[in-house]
Amino acid sequence: MRGQGCCRAVLAQGPCAEVTRCSCGHIHLAVGPVTLRLEEDVLRALGHTVLEAIQRLEEGAHPAHREAEASEPPAATATAHGAPNGGWKQ
Repeated sequence: MRGQGCCRAVLAQGPCAEVTRCSCGHIHLAVGPVTLRLEEDVLRALGHTVLEAIQRLEEGAHPAHREAEASEPPAATATAHGAPNGGWKQ
């Protein structure tokens, strides 16, 4: 919900998603009928995660490789993606 006097500026727009910044500081990621309100650092971490997934898809990563990497300690992955303790930042 927009507050009184809030307006959004489009940061990026594509065929299936749009990212906007509200004048009150929130960033909105809209994908189809779903909109996520994010902080900037969470958007950056999400971007890194999506880019990593795309790289794996392009490399043709097999399920066995993903299972082996899933067994890595969460702290290493969390640090790489900006989540301080591996949990969701709300």
